[in-house]
Amino acid sequence: MATAAAETSHERPKQCPDAATKPSGCPYTRGEKIPGPTAYPVIGSIPHLDLKAPFESMLAIQRQYGPVFQMVFAGKREISVCTRELAHEVCDESRWHKLVSSGVSTLRQVVQDALFTAHHGSRQWGISHRILKPIFGPLSVRSMFDEMSDVAEQLCLKWARHGPDHAIDVAADYTRLTLDTIALCMMDYRFNSFYRDGQHHTFVSHMVSILSEADIQAMLPDWAGFFRPRAMRKFKRDIQLMTELCRGMVEHRRRNPVARCDFLNAMLNNSDPDTGERLDDDEIVRNLITFLVAGHETTSGMLSFATYYLLAHPETLARAQKEVDDVVGTGPVSAAHLGRLPYLDAVFREALRLMPTAVAFYVTPYETEMLGGKYVVEPGEAVCLLLDPIHRDRAVYGDDADEWRPERMLQEEFEALPPDAWKPFGNGQRICLGMAFTWQEAKLAMAMLLKNFDLEMHDPGYKLKIKHLLTIKPEGFKIRAKLRRGRTATDLHNELRRGGRQPQGEEPVMSQDVPPLSQGKEFAILYGSETGSCEALANRLAANLDSRGFKTTVGAMNSVVGQMPRLCVFICGTYHGKPAANASEFTHWVEKLQPGSLDREHRYAVLGCGHSDWASTFYMAPLLLDAQLEVAGASRLLPMGKMNNARDDAFEVLDRWTGEILGAMCDGKPGTEAAAGWSPSWSSSPCFDVKVVESPNMNVESTTPSTPPGFCTATVSDLRTLAVDPDTGRREKGHLELILPVGMTYAPGWHVQVIPRNDKASIDRALCRFGLRSDAIVIVNAENGATGGGLDMPLGMPIPASHLFAGRDLRRAITRPDVVLDRLSELAVDDTARAALATTKAAESLRKNPRSLLDVLDQFPPSAVPVTLAELVALLPRMQARTYSFSSCPAHVAATAETSPHVGQRATLTFTIVDQQTDPTRGVGSNFLSTLASQDPVHISIRPGQDGSSKFRLPSDPSTPVIMIGAGAGIAPFRAFVQQRAEFLRNGAVLGRGLLFFGCKGPHDDLYRDELSGYSTDVVTVERAYSRPLGGGAGRHVADALLGSRRGEVVELWRRGAVVLVCGSKSLADGVVRTLVPILFGVDKLEGRIGTHVDQEDWWEKCMASGRYVAEVFA
Repeated sequence: MATAAAETSHERPKQCPDAATKPSGCPYTRGEKIPGPTAYPVIGSIPHLDLKAPFESMLAIQRQYGPVFQMVFAGKREISVCTRELAHEVCDESRWHKLVSSGVSTLRQVVQDALFTAHHGSRQWGISHRILKPIFGPLSVRSMFDEMSDVAEQLCLKWARHGPDHAIDVAADYTRLTLDTIALCMMDYRFNSFYRDGQHHTFVSHMVSILSEADIQAMLPDWAGFFRPRAMRKFKRDIQLMTELCRGMVEHRRRNPVARCDFLNAMLNNSDPDTGERLDDDEIVRNLITFLVAGHETTSGMLSFATYYLLAHPETLARAQKEVDDVVGTGPVSAAHLGRLPYLDAVFREALRLMPTAVAFYVTPYETEMLGGKYVVEPGEAVCLLLDPIHRDRAVYGDDADEWRPERMLQEEFEALPPDAWKPFGNGQRICLGMAFTWQEAKLAMAMLLKNFDLEMHDPGYKLKIKHLLTIKPEGFKIRAKLRRGRTATDLHNELRRGGRQPQGEEPVMSQDVPPLSQGKEFAILYGSETGSCEALANRLAANLDSRGFKTTVGAMNSVVGQMPRLCVFICGTYHGKPAANASEFTHWVEKLQPGSLDREHRYAVLGCGHSDWASTFYMAPLLLDAQLEVAGASRLLPMGKMNNARDDAFEVLDRWTGEILGAMCDGKPGTEAAAGWSPSWSSSPCFDVKVVESPNMNVESTTPSTPPGFCTATVSDLRTLAVDPDTGRREKGHLELILPVGMTYAPGWHVQVIPRNDKASIDRALCRFGLRSDAIVIVNAENGATGGGLDMPLGMPIPASHLFAGRDLRRAITRPDVVLDRLSELAVDDTARAALATTKAAESLRKNPRSLLDVLDQFPPSAVPVTLAELVALLPRMQARTYSFSSCPAHVAATAETSPHVGQRATLTFTIVDQQTDPTRGVGSNFLSTLASQDPVHISIRPGQDGSSKFRLPSDPSTPVIMIGAGAGIAPFRAFVQQRAEFLRNGAVLGRGLLFFGCKGPHDDLYRDELSGYSTDVVTVERAYSRPLGGGAGRHVADALLGSRRGEVVELWRRGAVVLVCGSKSLADGVVRTLVPILFGVDKLEGRIGTHVDQEDWWEKCMASGRYVAEVFA
């Protein structure tokens, strides 16, 4: 939906064809004449264009006349700019605005003031934009994934059924794909383009005619239409037929309303939040046409060019295909997978760079401007940003600007581009509204094609030719598609059918005969969300409560400032020590409330979301909100709920909390789920069964569990032990080197999440209870039509028994005895077992002696507590990802090791190996890492870590001093930072002083000592603190080292603006704060950098807020 060329605006005043000299009243004395081909009377510059190839003609003129040239069409001058520098100038929205011009202006005859044809300042554009913008938000687009997948599967099946020798017209099939996708997602309408015997839907034929005619009319003067009566009659007829088709869609929806949050319903039912106005049917029809045209033409072109370039450069095709294989594996492509395909992002960016499907967009100045300091441009004159030469500007992209190289568009390189170097989606407030939709649609389609097919050109000698309407596509480009891995079309059909599309989240399981708890009682569910997680939870909670008769509304917390509803739930988190942006105004309002401002009729509950890795701000915002609402006089429904994203399953926590809310609403006592009749999705009763296959002589589904959604597969290249306990010989610290998937990148300070796998001993222990070996074969089947949602295994297919526990944690301590042990008590066959379980259930017992489910079951013979395999799986907690800091810098690794464009980046982790002899329920992640071997696969997900003012990064200016403080495996990010500083120095940067305080037990775990000592003092100086030094001397901790011989140096570096970074346990961070704060506060106060009225606590909060002190604290 890259509508860059289309989303332009503003009515043009009258102008002369040549305004190279100063008009009357112009503040400039004279501008230079803009070069360009001769403009002839009446016909202007048309003779210089090949009307069969206008795009190539414009590029040839640009090569002849340089970065700025002018032409005359329809009696009006059009100035083209062709460099990034000039594009940056005219993209300044304080001086220039969009102009409706060229073919887009002609399309106003079709859609008038629709979104991309509205003039600048159009009131109607503002109303439509505000109504429709939420439909194209990231969560809304994500919810369209199933419909997108539906159409992409049709494309895959068509290619598979035509066979490997069939010549596929890529542009035609991608047009079918994108038209059907946008119609299905946006208005629940099926064009069924893949079932029309090779013919396009009539909408497409009318659209092609209209676009072709619009381009012709844009070049001719208005009166030329009198001499083309047949063409004008056909143009009007095509407009009429297209309009009637879309009007029929609107009328059908009015007669047959559906409960969908889609584009058509938004226009029919929603009002403008600013004015309260709604769209009439004519405006709805115009916007339908707009999105059907703009939404599929540009996207199909983007897919077509990306396919051409990949096939013309097989090495990039192989890299893209490997990335898809690594991330997706053999299962279906999911929405979560798309975010893990950075090389595919780069492929599409590079395709749009070389071939922007919307070839240009237009601007005009608010006032007379001197373009490039040379050329006078008057308000209303058209300035065309010709994207092809802008995107190939050698000053930006280098001497190979005309070459296909997707690596230049990987995230880090892409973010480093200068402003306005890449503009395929337009500019500013009129940028393409459907960009997220386009990107998800295109990535899904390409991922499915690369996963299932080997592609090649039908004609290996094909040379790229351009077909131009309002947008561009390859002409005559055909390919062949062969199914991979020896599969047939029937195999693919069966895979797609049984793979299915999993729901966005498991629906809560309701008791069928429970009456509604509330008949229409209003319940506001309010979220404070930066990433969308809290918003998603709010919508799920709304569905839960709606099913019990409540009338819920969902919105951002800021939407109720000054008018808090009588009954509401808040779901919010903390972001860098502050509420989310869409909760900040409400939070500020609550902070100002006086006691008694709210009455007891204001009832509320708070669910706090947080991550224990950020211990200093864990639940900070929700805790403050919960307390302040009570002080203001509101009545708390139940104690604040807490969701720790480091270990909790979000939907399990939310469903459990839903039961507590319903219990509180039922009789005022939180936690009475039974009274509310609520049966949440974490119920221990399985919705599946497990059948052991007697004869395993069959094709087993896979040899390893599939990659979890949102994760991809890295490969181990090296594992070594860093520290061994000198007394016991037990390994204490480990160093793991991974090869990341091709195209995936990271940076110092970032985190990697790793999903561990259960160790073989635990799996054998679980299966032994049922008399099974790990290589036994089982089949899992859903019961009573259930989908098996939440299971991490395929349904209805033979798998190794060990795979039953993929995604389940066999060692984790029981945290929900009311669920787990109560279910075991129900299954127990005698009073002795039930009494033992009741004793185990006692909170004090589990607190003193944490035990896993297997630990409890091992107390009883299988006959005493006859748990089935399915029940065991259902009772086990999900395996949670473990978070680690990278201990390497990719630039340093690349500079010191052999690299290849076909092999992913290398990254290292440093970790403490937890002693499971002391507590078998802990250390699953670290012990998993410690048992890996070279070439083993590891499921990972990369996270940028802290952001904003509290970035856990080196200062952006290398000359800023940095004080790093860590202990044990907390040295990981600092090793990466030291490597990064070494690269800065190698590249000629002037470094500020780097000081590292490192705490460890003694020389045996002085991690990376030789490596760190090998750096010059320009890079880092290390001060070590041994808590258990050899020889029995007095030990010291990091806080002691800060007060030692380096104290004066720390103070001096602080005076110079040093940043302090801390990584380690909470006790380490607390000790650092206790030691440093009084010293540094005293220095700043003594030297007058803070006022005498400022207290130490306020000063320190400002230091943290400004990024002078940043800590990563791990539990």
